[in-house]
Amino acid sequence: MFGTVRRFAASQVLRAAAPRSVSARSIPQLQKWQSPLSLSSVVATRSLHSSFPRLSAVSAEAVEDVLESSRPAAPTGEFAQLATDNIIDGSLIKNIIQPDRMGLKTMTEVQFLTLNEIVKGDDILAQAKTGTGKTLAFLLPTLQNILNDPSVDPKTFARRARTGPSEIRALIISPTRELAEQIAVEARKLAFGTGLIVQTAVGGTQKRAGLAKIQREGCHLLIGTPGRLKDILSDPWTGVSAPKLNTLILDEADRLLDQGFSAEIEEIQALLPNPAEVDRQTLMFSATVPREVMQMVRKTLKRDFKHVNTVREDEVPTHERIPQKLVYLRGLENGLPAVLELAQKYQERAESENLRPFKAIVYFNSTAETKISAEAFSSLANSREFRMSPLGNVKMIEINSRLTQQARTRSADNFRRAREAILFSSDVTARGMDFPDVTHVIQVGVPREYETYIHRLGRTGRAGKEGEGWIFIHKGEHETYRKRLGRLPIKGDSPTNPTLLTAGADMSQPQSPDTPEGQIITQIQEALASVPADLKVSSYMGQLGTATSSFSYKGEAIQALNQLSSIGYGMATPPYLSPRLVQQMGLRGVTGVSVGDRPRESFSRGGDRDGFSRGGDRGFSRGGDRGFSRGGRGGRGGSRGESRGDFLFGDRNRGDREGFSRGGDRGDRGGFSRGGNRGSFRPSGRERYSDPSFKEGGSFDF
Repeated sequence: MFGTVRRFAASQVLRAAAPRSVSARSIPQLQKWQSPLSLSSVVATRSLHSSFPRLSAVSAEAVEDVLESSRPAAPTGEFAQLATDNIIDGSLIKNIIQPDRMGLKTMTEVQFLTLNEIVKGDDILAQAKTGTGKTLAFLLPTLQNILNDPSVDPKTFARRARTGPSEIRALIISPTRELAEQIAVEARKLAFGTGLIVQTAVGGTQKRAGLAKIQREGCHLLIGTPGRLKDILSDPWTGVSAPKLNTLILDEADRLLDQGFSAEIEEIQALLPNPAEVDRQTLMFSATVPREVMQMVRKTLKRDFKHVNTVREDEVPTHERIPQKLVYLRGLENGLPAVLELAQKYQERAESENLRPFKAIVYFNSTAETKISAEAFSSLANSREFRMSPLGNVKMIEINSRLTQQARTRSADNFRRAREAILFSSDVTARGMDFPDVTHVIQVGVPREYETYIHRLGRTGRAGKEGEGWIFIHKGEHETYRKRLGRLPIKGDSPTNPTLLTAGADMSQPQSPDTPEGQIITQIQEALASVPADLKVSSYMGQLGTATSSFSYKGEAIQALNQLSSIGYGMATPPYLSPRLVQQMGLRGVTGVSVGDRPRESFSRGGDRDGFSRGGDRGFSRGGDRGFSRGGRGGRGGSRGESRGDFLFGDRNRGDREGFSRGGDRGDRGGFSRGGNRGSFRPSGRERYSDPSFKEGGSFDF
C-alpha cells in the first residue's frame, strides 16, 4: 500500500467529491492503481497545518468513480517501464538495472510516488524514513530534467568538453560531508555514460581540490554542505555561480534545520537566481516534518507544492521492531572483550545456522575511544590466532571526525562494500548513512541523548533485513540509562545466566587460558599493550566528560576510569589533570583524581596526539592536533578552518564538526568560532559536534 500524495491547490474534481480534504490512507484502493504516469490523483484543499479527516464511504466511492477512467490497464513500479514509456532516458535506466552498476529493478514507495511529479517540475515536500531510497528518488528525475533542459547541449556530453561552472543546473544541500559524498557516489553511478558532470563541495583537506575540479571540469549537479557551498558561491574569485539553476534540493531537511543551518540556507538562496526571473523547482526530503521544516517550507516552496508522505501512522518504528539487549559491564575495561565475545558467538552461529556474516557498527561517545578501540582490534586482527578463528575474514575499519575527509570517505566505502567487518565509529555515521547488511549496532556507554540512540540503532534492520541492537553500560550508569532510554523495549541481561561472560569477569585477576572468556580477555589485553601510551592518555581524557555526566556520582566515574587505565590499558598511574581542569569539571576533592603537571617526557612537543604543550598546565597547546590551547608552547597554531580539537559545553549532539576554528563554516570546518559558527566555545547551549570534548562540566575530547 502506498503513502500519501497531496497537492496544495484547488481541484474541482475532488471538491465535488470531498469538499474538505482527502487522505490516501483513507482510500487504500486508489493507491494500487497509481503509476508513475498519474501520481497526482490524491488532492487536498487544506494546508499541512490542517488535519486530514477520513472520507466517508460515499465520498471515497465518488472519488473512485471519477478516477476510474484514468487508471492504466497494468500499473507498474519497475524502472524498466520508465524507459519503455519514454519518461526517463534509457541511459539512466540502464545504469539502474544493470547488475554490475546499481542492480535495481523495482521502485520503492517514495521513488514511485515522487518521480512523475518531480519530472513535471512540481515543488515537493517528501517525508520518508532513511533507508527507503530517498537519494535515488530525487537524483533520477533531477538528472532527467537536466537532460530535458533545451539550453543544455547534449553534444558537449559526447565530446566531454568543459562545460564551465555556469552550467550548474541542480544543487543539493546535505548536512554532512559523509552524506554529500554518499549522494555523489550514487549520482555518478546514475549519470555514467550520459556526460552529466557531478561535483562535490565539502570542507576538510579536499576543499581546494574539489574547487579546482569544478573549475577545470565544469559541473551540472553540485552536491555540498551548507558552509562550503556558501563560501564557493559567495566568493567571486572562485568563478563558480549558477545563473541557470533550475533545481534546489534540501536533503535531510529536518537535520539541516535541527543543526542550525537555516541562516546558511537562506544565504545560499540569496546567491542563486531570483525565482521570479529564473523558474526554480525546490525539493525537500525529510524523515520528519517538525515546525522548523514547515517554516522553511513556507519560505522556500511554491504555494501549490505537494506533500508526499510514506511514513504510515500504524507502522512499527525501527526502535520497536529490532531486538535490543542491555548488558551491564563489571568495569569499563570489560567493554572491548564483550564486543569481541559477541562477535565470536554470532559468527559461530552464522556458520552453523546459515546466518548473514557478522557486520557491525560499534559506537562510542568520544573520538578517543573510537581510535583506541580500532587500534586494539586492528592489532588483534593481525595475530595468527585471530586469522585462524571464525572472525579471521572480518575487516577492522575506523571512522571519526578527526580523520581527513578522504580517509572518512574511504572508510565508509570500505565498510559499505565489506561482507564481514566491524566499523568503530563516532556519531558521524549515526544519521543518514546507508550501509547494507549491518547485522549489529553495538553502543558502548549511555548515549548523550535518546535521539542519538535511535539514530544509531537505525543503521541496522534496513531494507527489510533483520538486525540486532546491543548496549553495554557500566552499572554506575544505570540511573542515567533509565532516565534517557528507560521507555524503550530493551531487554536486560539475566544476572543468573549472562549472555556475555566477559562482561562480568573480574579482569583484575589472572585469566585462565582454559576458558573462552579468559582467552578473549587475554587477547584484548595483549592488543591494548601494543597501543601507544599517548593514545591511552587521550582515551582517558576523552571519557572524562561522558563518564562524569552519565555516572550517578563523579567519584564513581573517576574510580571506573582509573580502573580502566590500570587494568584495561596497563598504565602505572592515571593521567594527571591540571588544577585548572579539575576546577572546571568540579572534581576538586574527588577521591582518585591525579592533580598536577604531567611528567615532562609525556608531553608532546608539537601537540601530537593529545595536544598538550610542554608548558604543562600553563596552557593547552594552541590548536594542537588533538587538543586545544591557550598559549602553551608546544602546539601547532590555531586552525582557521581545519579540525583540531573541541572545547565546549552543552548536552546536544549536532553532527560531525569539531575543532577550534576562527569562524569555521558550519558544515565543514569546525573550530573555535568567534562568530557563533560551528564548533564554537560555548558556556551553555547546544552542542554542535558528534564528538564533543567538553560537556556538562565534562572533559576534553582527545
